[in-house]
Amino acid sequence: MKKINILDPKISNMIAAGEVVERPSSVVKELLENAIDAGAQAVTVEIKKGGITYIRVSDNGSGIDQEDAVIAFQRHATSKIQVAEDLDAITTLGFRGEALASISAVSHVELITKTSYSAEGTHVIVKAGKIIKQESIGCPQGTTVVVRNLFYNTPARMKFLKKDATEAGYISDIINRMILGHPEISFKYINNGKEVTFTPGDNNLTSCVYALYGKDFVKSMIPIDHFDGGIKITGLVGKADTARANRNFQSFFINGRYIKSKILTYAVEEAYKNMLTVKRFPTVILYLNINPMLIDVNVHPTKMEIKFSDEKQVYQTVYWAVKNALYSQKHVPEVTLPKKKGHQYILNTDTKNNDFKDEWVQEQIRVSKPVVLHTSKESAYNIPSQGGKTPNIKTQSVSFQEQTTAFNNKQNLYDAELKYSQTTCDNKNNIETNFVPVVSNHLDFKIIGQVFNTYIIVEKDGEMLLIDQHAAHERLMYEQLMLNRKNHQVVPQTLLVPVVIILSDIEFNIVKENMEFFKNIGFEVEDFGNNSIVIRQTPVDFQEQELKDLFIEIIEILQKSNKKEVIMNIEERALYTVACKAAIKANKTMHIKEMEKLIGDLLKMQNINTCPHGRPIVISMSKYYIEKQFKRIQ
Repeated sequence: MKKINILDPKISNMIAAGEVVERPSSVVKELLENAIDAGAQAVTVEIKKGGITYIRVSDNGSGIDQEDAVIAFQRHATSKIQVAEDLDAITTLGFRGEALASISAVSHVELITKTSYSAEGTHVIVKAGKIIKQESIGCPQGTTVVVRNLFYNTPARMKFLKKDATEAGYISDIINRMILGHPEISFKYINNGKEVTFTPGDNNLTSCVYALYGKDFVKSMIPIDHFDGGIKITGLVGKADTARANRNFQSFFINGRYIKSKILTYAVEEAYKNMLTVKRFPTVILYLNINPMLIDVNVHPTKMEIKFSDEKQVYQTVYWAVKNALYSQKHVPEVTLPKKKGHQYILNTDTKNNDFKDEWVQEQIRVSKPVVLHTSKESAYNIPSQGGKTPNIKTQSVSFQEQTTAFNNKQNLYDAELKYSQTTCDNKNNIETNFVPVVSNHLDFKIIGQVFNTYIIVEKDGEMLLIDQHAAHERLMYEQLMLNRKNHQVVPQTLLVPVVIILSDIEFNIVKENMEFFKNIGFEVEDFGNNSIVIRQTPVDFQEQELKDLFIEIIEILQKSNKKEVIMNIEERALYTVACKAAIKANKTMHIKEMEKLIGDLLKMQNINTCPHGRPIVISMSKYYIEKQFKRIQ
């Protein structure tokens, strides 16, 4: 066993810094908490290059005494607590006295501060935890902390940081949480010289929400005011139609502290139960005022986790507070349609001075590209068989370019076949109730039918194939999208009505950073202001809600990817998701012509084993296997 040594102070400081300073957003969070604890009424945050090279946090709070300015950079130096008993009832956001020490251990820090009763301020420069300079300086009341070259002396940690825009997104998210948690403070946020956010500090939560997310978001929120069991709950909860595909728009504050709590999340989502569809999450901003002695905030280095002395009481109070607020509102949505005139729609009418100004939306016609046929040799397909054998199903193979771009437009899928089928049926004098499919002469397979509205039964070459309609269509969609990308022939579908999506700061910055990525996979995206984007073109047609969910999923793929991952791999993963969302769903009844088209195109593929996610598309049972099960043969 190696000998036990006392770590060098430089190393121990880096370890301590790692517990508090994980990334630039951690620095901003700690400095903002100090500003709020100092009683600031106005706070300015400025960053450059994602906060890695420059962070400045200025406030007009109480300031620091000259003799305390140097002590503040020592570990466990704090004015928030004095004795051990103070930990039982913490009312401030900070209390450990580690922030400045941890930050200065891995960066260059400059502190400028002045109290209201001092004639002059104090200027301190610290590098890698060592005080380089201390002097008197003229400055206004308050404190300004400038952090430069974060992690300059810990290059290993630099490798774990993401792109500048992504790191800026994390910082924006922290600032937004602070804004929502303290509407009484005026915040200004500047990123690379551009003002991103400004709030008035009028102690009105609605003003903060309006500044961050816009007036439409404000209109969709319901105020909440509830008291029970010694717990006061206020804030805003979103109507059911504002639900999101993730929890990024859920904010919880305990005595002014932003926290993450599974108990609160579960209570809120249970209150929304039976009001939201699967995988949809509510938007909420909740403030809980609780006796500090009934909670413990000293359980995690980031102070974002908390323990309650009575979790059951907290759960019930939050649940009923949200439930009562939701049921106090009218839940039947009002639908207003624009006035229709011929094939055009009047969207806006200005009656001032009898001067009518009509804005028109023209109907758009999508024209499919001509089909190019390329005949090739016969090829065998590998299909998992029920008996463990792999049957050979041979058919004429055609290049995938033969597949029409109808698969890029789900709405127009199989229109020609359906129209032909319906015309044929209309010409009959007596339409049979039970439709028996007739195999077309050009098909070398026979559609038997559909079971559970999900699986298609096909007879081909002495085999019975059971095909998952969603997995099959998903694979076809994916292959077409990949072919278009490979040949640089992405043909986006222009939306008749562009779709606007409100994003969190992290999501918004990821989108801005990856505009070229979205263009490459068929999306036309523009900045719409107030952390919103507008989608004008998509690779395939989607319903509005499907499109919003899809876009959020793609953003999450980009967020979880690292710098070393090849962009082509990320595009492929995104196209998996696009194909999955656009494909025919399970539990959907299909027309015989739709099934014939789908199976015909599927059997032309070189590899039909699995969908892009790896699930099997086809299973087969041979005639021999079936007859053996029925004891027709031994």
